[in-house]
Amino acid sequence: MNGPLLRWLLDLERIPEGAERLRLAWEHAWPAWAWTLIVAGAALAAAWSYLHLTGSRGARAILAALRFALIILAVTLLASPMVELPRERVERDLALILVDRSASMTIADIETTAGRISRDEQLRRIVDENSEVWRALADEHDLRWFGFHSGAFNLAAESAPDPSESAVDDPGPALGEARGNRTDLNTALEHALQRASARPLGGIIVLSDGRTSEPPGRPVRRRLLADGIQVFTIPLGSPHPLGDVAVRRADAPRRAFAGDRIPVRVQLDRAGAAAARMTGTVRLIDELTGRVLDERQLPAGEGSTRLTLTASPVLAGETEWTVVFEPGGPDLISENNRRSVVIDLVDRPLRVLYVDGYPRWEYRYLKNLLIREESVECSIFLLSADRDFAQEGDRPITRLPRSGDELGEYDVVILGDVPASYFSPEQLEMIREHVADRGAGLLWIAGERYTPGSCAGTALTDLLPMRGSLGLAAIGRAVNMAPTELARSLGVLEIGLGEEVGWPEELTDPASGWSQLYYAQRIRPDRLKPTAEVLAQTASPVDGTFLPLVMQIRYGAGRSLYVATDEIWRWRYGRGERLPDQFWIQMIRMLGRASLATAGEGARLEVSPPRPEAQRPVRIELRLLDARLIEAAPARIAALIETANGRRVGEVDLQRPPSIENRFVGTFLPEAPGRLRVRISDPVLPGAELSMFMEVHVPEDELRRPETDHPLLARLASETGGRMLPPDQIEMLPQLLPNRAVRTIDPLRESIWDTPLAFTLVLFLLTAEWIGRRLIRLN
Repeated sequence: MNGPLLRWLLDLERIPEGAERLRLAWEHAWPAWAWTLIVAGAALAAAWSYLHLTGSRGARAILAALRFALIILAVTLLASPMVELPRERVERDLALILVDRSASMTIADIETTAGRISRDEQLRRIVDENSEVWRALADEHDLRWFGFHSGAFNLAAESAPDPSESAVDDPGPALGEARGNRTDLNTALEHALQRASARPLGGIIVLSDGRTSEPPGRPVRRRLLADGIQVFTIPLGSPHPLGDVAVRRADAPRRAFAGDRIPVRVQLDRAGAAAARMTGTVRLIDELTGRVLDERQLPAGEGSTRLTLTASPVLAGETEWTVVFEPGGPDLISENNRRSVVIDLVDRPLRVLYVDGYPRWEYRYLKNLLIREESVECSIFLLSADRDFAQEGDRPITRLPRSGDELGEYDVVILGDVPASYFSPEQLEMIREHVADRGAGLLWIAGERYTPGSCAGTALTDLLPMRGSLGLAAIGRAVNMAPTELARSLGVLEIGLGEEVGWPEELTDPASGWSQLYYAQRIRPDRLKPTAEVLAQTASPVDGTFLPLVMQIRYGAGRSLYVATDEIWRWRYGRGERLPDQFWIQMIRMLGRASLATAGEGARLEVSPPRPEAQRPVRIELRLLDARLIEAAPARIAALIETANGRRVGEVDLQRPPSIENRFVGTFLPEAPGRLRVRISDPVLPGAELSMFMEVHVPEDELRRPETDHPLLARLASETGGRMLPPDQIEMLPQLLPNRAVRTIDPLRESIWDTPLAFTLVLFLLTAEWIGRRLIRLN
């Protein structure tokens, strides 16, 4: 049927030229018995119509044959004959490959002869070394590559194949970087099933370490089983999880005094079953000099470990310290073994105001300590002194401060056994505001006469760590002191005589005699305020309870520290002045740091929590510390949110809460993890711009749970009828993956009953019979 005349006669427009295997088909196919009756009837009708007519027998037979052919042609056209080209369509099934692209793939836990490689490197080697496997799969299936972490996404092919080719030369994907912070295998499978809707799906191949925050749920598993979709898993990473110790946090004061003993509080987190057996060394390193400032050994254990490193820098200025964990054995992730802190060191003396009622023993030794300590500038005021008595100190005073500006010159105020009635109500309120607003430290030294009983009902009550009656009785017997874990984490009560710094055993041993405190106030633990923290307590229970001896309470920007004894001076009898000196100077310096953080500032910016989570609200608070700023401040102040490189990502409108004049508060919702800067630039603020950085993280951080989960992959494959194949058995995939291609018969048809050929045949038979009848003179 390649001739143009024949194609015109049959009106073949849809049938392609050169088509083979053409056949005749019928729109109204009649059975064979009907055709038998039709042929017989047509023969009888044609013969009967010319049987009794005149003319030669041969001519009448020809005419009868023509009429028979005309009847058969008419009946044939009524059956609607067609030319049919048999055609088969094959709809290839899908084969989906899901590739893990989360951050856990960057973990190096694969041991090779050349050293340890990451799971991502293992994946890339698998993809490159098994190109024949992917090519075989692409020949039999419509192969699609998807990456996944929190969801599934297309992986663009490195070289797009020509759709006209029968085989794919390079079916591998462009993997990109593995940087997803959260893996959700359940959502990834849901997305894969959505992509395969209305298409036959041969199977799903998952290359992953198995670590996921959301395992495949029951709805997904039910759909896989209902549709008969098998999942084949290829586990990545070590089947035997390695342990990991990470330096999760490192906190230090933002500002401190040069020469101060500065604590750096460190939190180390363990991940993986093997991490509980890991040990190592935690070092504090000065980035400028490379010198190790302090180090501690990390013992074996489970969960989080908190410890404190301390250092005493000499040079002033901004310095950067780095906390480094050096493992004693294999560590899964070396990238999380470092944290840095930046500290602004101020080279000026710590300014202290010491007020006491009478020259008791503790006063005499503490006064001498403050005077001879070069890093402290003190003013000492003794209430019981005669009028012509020369008050002592580096900056002697003749009266107590009478204004906030005068009191604001001091970082720490020490109150001994002083009657509160000696101060005016305005002075008491001034001390409270000095602590709350300027961040000053207040150190109480208990006394048998006035402290703290005389403070009841005054403004100073808020600065005491205990509640209820302030008439405190003595314990009634000698006790020894022992620090709590909180004191160690704050870097205080770390005292000693040699290079070893800690708490001498003699101070907790009553047999030493000289370390016993014969007077200490009895403060029951249940009388402490909810926000009070105990730094030291009795070394042994008193009437079945450990009684607090040193307590602190945070109040506003500052803190108040209460020492429930005035007999620290007794330690001089055992080891000289070094032990009591270290006890007091560490307390005073800790209190002075909070004041230093706000010293010279008219406003202070705070972010809470300091290390927020992505998609969780962050509270931004601006506190005005200068009364003049409060009066001039507008109704709202804008806080700009920027990335570390200065790109603006948001703006928060800070407003004053009701009835609070010196604070502006707003809320920000960080969208993604990273380092952000909160910056406030307003003409009302003095000096330079206020700013601070915050580290935004995600709660499902991949690196917090780095171990593999191959059993999950095995269960997923088993439940769906698939298999978990080790990387060295991937070549089995083309044989295991079922082919669910759908074959459909879709013949191409062209009707021929209404074609020029049919019209020509009818016309020819009618004309031939009419001419024949005329020739033999039939009427």
